[in-house]
Amino acid sequence: MWRSISVGVCLAVCASLWGQAPVSFHKDIQPILSKQCTGCHMPSSKQSDLLLTDYAGFRTGGRKGASFAAGKPDESVVLSYLTGVTKPQMPFGGKPLPDDQIELFRRWIREGARDDTPAGAAVVAPAERKPVSYTAPPLVTAMAFSPDGRWLAVSGYHEILLADAEGKLAARLPGLSQRIHGLAFSPDGATLVAVGGDPARFGEVQVWDVAARKQRHSIVVSNDTMFGGSLSPDGKLVATGAADKSIRIFDVVSGKEIRRMDHHEDWVFGTVFGIDGKRLVTVGRDRAAKLTEVETGRFIENVNLLREPLSAIARHPKKDWVIIGGFDRHPYLYRMDRPRAMRIADDSTLIQKFPPLDATILAVAISPDGTRIAAAGETGDVRIYDAESGKLVARCGGHSGGIYAVQFHPNGTMLATGGFDGSIRFYDMGGKLARSFVAAPIEKAQPKTLAVRK
Repeated sequence: MWRSISVGVCLAVCASLWGQAPVSFHKDIQPILSKQCTGCHMPSSKQSDLLLTDYAGFRTGGRKGASFAAGKPDESVVLSYLTGVTKPQMPFGGKPLPDDQIELFRRWIREGARDDTPAGAAVVAPAERKPVSYTAPPLVTAMAFSPDGRWLAVSGYHEILLADAEGKLAARLPGLSQRIHGLAFSPDGATLVAVGGDPARFGEVQVWDVAARKQRHSIVVSNDTMFGGSLSPDGKLVATGAADKSIRIFDVVSGKEIRRMDHHEDWVFGTVFGIDGKRLVTVGRDRAAKLTEVETGRFIENVNLLREPLSAIARHPKKDWVIIGGFDRHPYLYRMDRPRAMRIADDSTLIQKFPPLDATILAVAISPDGTRIAAAGETGDVRIYDAESGKLVARCGGHSGGIYAVQFHPNGTMLATGGFDGSIRFYDMGGKLARSFVAAPIEKAQPKTLAVRK
């Protein structure tokens, strides 16, 4: 009987008896690979012929052969690279893994390097995944117009849907992230950046070549979702917020993370660069709109008076002004530069407080000419305000459920909205519905057949 049990199983049983639970590939090893390694080792960027999106690819290895030898950590290639014995040390271009994480790999290999991934739980690489079949419109969590207004990028499930302004689907861009929470085109429209992830698994930044419909980078950087991606005015940097409370800045061309800031005390939902790209304003659940110096990552000050958690931000197209909104339902327009030295409970940067929505604000936008402000809430309430007077100009109705994305068309004549019901709606500046469509291709559900007993 005992002869039929593998050495790995015996070691795992002994570890359990000694009070130390066996290392799990699914719970312990794969999350580290997803966070630190899969950005360079997935089908779209399979560096060194190594695929690390699942156990099978990890076991097979790449140009250096199998990644590990079960039961023999000292003879395993992966440990040689992680510890720096073999150069370059991995993760390439990043910080070495902490000793406790390297020890997890060592223990897992010593215990037999078993795969305990539950059926259906493996991360499926975009190139290996079948196109998503939609029988109902997927909720819209992000969208963005290209600068010329030709394209509208819309979030889907594990993909970005690229439609023309009339709503005709032009391309499907499959990605690793289950949900996309931020989309932005570069100033020349050639590059599309998306941020998102899988809750409690990883966050991701995607960089796409729009014309080629090809993904340039998939950057997996955290163990939870990313939010609020924005591009610098020159299109060279992308800033994101995250559920791990961090603010991160990446180089668009190289895909490398160049800076991380931890100024917030809770989730960070939105980011915007200033006009010259030298400063960044971020908002989050800690109620603060925080001003940061981009080059150094230095925290400057809070732009706003703290009230309630914030969930949305947008910048004026021509000035260093930002519109913010959140749980207290009022949109607020702030300037980034304080007119006098800060005082206790100082709100001297406030330009305009707008009438409240019916529920929490989830998205805001400013028109290309800066004269109109739009705000949308969790009950489908969408409102357009006059930026100068603060007066309500129009209400846009028809959505069912919350609105997570609002964008003005680049020509300033239309407002696009999307949210829980999956529809994209275009309104004129008077709040009249111009057209509505669903970006995702919807398939008719097949009717169920009943078995007839003979």
